[in-house]
Amino acid sequence: MDKNYIRKEILKTRDDIEVVLKKEYDSIIFKRLINSDTYKNANKIFTYISFGSEVDTKEFIKYALSDNKEIYVPKTDKGKREMVAMKINSLDNMSVDKWGILEPKTVEEDKIGEEFDLIIMPGVAFDKFGNRIGYGGGYYDKYISRKNIKCPKIALAYDLQIIDKIQCEEHDIKADGIISNKEFIKM
Repeated sequence: MDKNYIRKEILKTRDDIEVVLKKEYDSIIFKRLINSDTYKNANKIFTYISFGSEVDTKEFIKYALSDNKEIYVPKTDKGKREMVAMKINSLDNMSVDKWGILEPKTVEEDKIGEEFDLIIMPGVAFDKFGNRIGYGGGYYDKYISRKNIKCPKIALAYDLQIIDKIQCEEHDIKADGIISNKEFIKM
């Protein structure tokens, strides 16, 4: 199946999850993540800030900060189609980009991280081999390959986002694990 078709269908289905059910799924995924050895062994974590119907990461970010983890989030340069990882101490000093995504207000060179113990990746669809379909911008694929990042890359997803097989391309970066409301799939 075509990536754009899969993206459209999964987003539509994900957007239709009832609010109460979404909160329940988010709670299950959150608990699975913070109880994993992958999280427990990580000190420097690069994670996306959730928006729309994505698996909620805001509670995770707050928890990880209170757990004395260093948290980095994306700051994008839409013109260059690139991103950097900015260290944050809270979700308070954020701005909203043109897509409605929270990100740090300014880029401060001393807060840019490049070496991590764990990356939490966003995505629209995944398969059990770690292949993923993102939103089509290639930001994470480019960032991870450009920085030659080797740490574990974990995707957070609802079970409905996991499909049988995704046709991947050479430049696509795979997840090393997927935490869903049903299971923790390790590649």
